[in-house]
Amino acid sequence: MESKNILIYGGNGYTGKLFAQYLIDQSIVPILAGRSDKVKAVGNHLNCPVRVFETASAVDQLSDIDALVNLAGPFTKTQNGLIEACLKTKTHYLDIAGEVPEMENVFKYYQEAKDAGIVIMSAAGFGVVPTDIAANLACGLINDPIQLVIAYATEGGVSRGTLKTVLKDIRKPGVVLKNNIYEKAMPAETEETFSIFDEQIKMVYNPWRADLYTARVSTRIENIKTYSAFPGFVVSMMKGRLKWLRNLMLRYLINWLPEGPNKKQLDKGDTLIKAIAKNVDGEQGVVEIKGPEAYVFTIQSLERMLQLIFDQQKSGVLTPAQMGTHWMQEMKGVQLKMTSSMG
Repeated sequence: MESKNILIYGGNGYTGKLFAQYLIDQSIVPILAGRSDKVKAVGNHLNCPVRVFETASAVDQLSDIDALVNLAGPFTKTQNGLIEACLKTKTHYLDIAGEVPEMENVFKYYQEAKDAGIVIMSAAGFGVVPTDIAANLACGLINDPIQLVIAYATEGGVSRGTLKTVLKDIRKPGVVLKNNIYEKAMPAETEETFSIFDEQIKMVYNPWRADLYTARVSTRIENIKTYSAFPGFVVSMMKGRLKWLRNLMLRYLINWLPEGPNKKQLDKGDTLIKAIAKNVDGEQGVVEIKGPEAYVFTIQSLERMLQLIFDQQKSGVLTPAQMGTHWMQEMKGVQLKMTSSMG
């Protein structure tokens, strides 16, 4: 990728800075961009070129860019302008969005991306890359799977931006996929305990997960549920409790938190993922993945997705698993376990 021009939009954010440094460590100097002059200080610190522009004027900034990585959330506000500019300049587009509406939004550009000869890939970070691959591998272990459950947990810190988004929308309804129809579902409406690499982890239903859309695209499964592990106080908020604490955190406490996980948290954190596919005969295909801390996993996933996009020369709106699954075991710090059995 050394000869490719990669632009990171949101280069002054926590994940943007992490990804920029990751590329620099591999002798790839990205162009950093953002909506305000705040990105200039990061560019000076990392010795990277900088561009400042709003998403509405992005087309004037992308004529020499091979791939744009959008790390500037909320993605509902930044996706359309950047994607439409990328279509005009024939620039590959990636982001790390992680919810169903964001996936529905990007897939409406499928034919335009095909015509432009570019790849549009949302959810190219930890939030979906390993879960989409786990889902595909699990479905491949049995014949004619009809049900899929995806579960994930993280150990480590969280960025201010992510925490704000989670708390702001903590009671927002989501969906569950039943018989190929999305039905309304509420956060934490059910609870399950999953064994992943011999750890027993209590999780709650997460109706916002982008897997509910991406796994449907890449596996054609018509019944999907997604579970996530959250701290106890967050689960209470998901159930409509502790409103006072939520409001206090949003108004005052979040701004006092660190920008994101520190180096120790990045080094010691980990992620656990499980996908369970079932068929009418009672067979189960099970895939478990243990990986590095979520932000570390994200920057590794982004770099790998970029490399695969450049190497494979595909086009259209794609899910991570549609770029292949074999490479997951090659990623640093990743362990993978696959089993199949009768239910």
